[in-house]
Amino acid sequence: MAFKKLTVKTGQVTGTHSNFPTLVQPSLITGLGSITLAEAQSARFYSDVGKTTELAREVVGLDEIHVKVTSMEALAEIWMDYDGIRADYAVGATFGRNAVWSDYSAVYHLGDTTDSTGNGYTLTNTNSVPFTGTGKLGSDTADYGASNPNTSAGKKLLATSNLGVAGNVSAVFSAWLRRHNEITLVNNNEEMMLAHRSNSGADRFWQAAYQFNGGAYRYLMYPGRTPFGLYLFTAGTTWFKYKVVRNSTTNYQSYLGGALINTASFGTASTGQNLFGLGTEGGNFGLWRGLFDEARVKLGTDSANWETTEYNNQNANGSFWEATDAGGGGSTPAQAARRGAVMMM
Repeated sequence: MAFKKLTVKTGQVTGTHSNFPTLVQPSLITGLGSITLAEAQSARFYSDVGKTTELAREVVGLDEIHVKVTSMEALAEIWMDYDGIRADYAVGATFGRNAVWSDYSAVYHLGDTTDSTGNGYTLTNTNSVPFTGTGKLGSDTADYGASNPNTSAGKKLLATSNLGVAGNVSAVFSAWLRRHNEITLVNNNEEMMLAHRSNSGADRFWQAAYQFNGGAYRYLMYPGRTPFGLYLFTAGTTWFKYKVVRNSTTNYQSYLGGALINTASFGTASTGQNLFGLGTEGGNFGLWRGLFDEARVKLGTDSANWETTEYNNQNANGSFWEATDAGGGGSTPAQAARRGAVMMM
């Protein structure tokens, strides 16, 4: 059995956050390194070296584990043990998948249409969006392709069930995105990235778009149909994180890459505006030509400090965590075999 202490590196956490779902990517973390899927599924996490307080976790894959940390703060520590033998927890177990996301309405890792909260808000997949390729957070992503036409026949994923975010309630929406072939946009053409909308499509609470204008690309946030949050940037095809925080009585906050880029007020929402879409528009708007990863919806609001910490954790996991041996000795059979192979070389 391997027993490791994971410590947050200096400068990665701003503020203190309760029940924080943190990402652990073993292959990127110094002192931990690559593990097998069996080792990942056998992993147990604790808030103390004595293993008295276990933490809920979801194993999406051998290099994507989400752990619900009771108190995420500067230099926070958690402990991980794994043996490659124990079975993964059932999704409804006390420390299983659903418990990680108990504060969320819906979470999509986008290796498929599954909602990891256990709330059952499965995505509707229109025109066969393939779940293939390497995502930002692991080995899964939804790839919309490079040539979606400017028509409603394009590819899209839509959460069509009641997400609990209808009307004027505080809520948070976020996703990682990476675009294909962005130089093909003509001036003022837009592609819809995310939207909180009704069944009609014309009744949108807010929508976020990607536009080429005046020789530069920019992101736009529309509360209803009036754009705000224009943010010019250098063209590229790297992953970026976009988040919308909606305060129920005052404003929207638009975050790009962990930083607040703009705030705008809004009017009254329709109770029918309750659907969450990834690349959902067509007709007068282009459809998203790129990839999605890790889309989340939850009630309440996120602070700027939460978003900065979340971005740091997800953007460069090896810069966020470092691992050291925590005692307890031993190794898994897979680790022993790897060490033996190295010694024989």
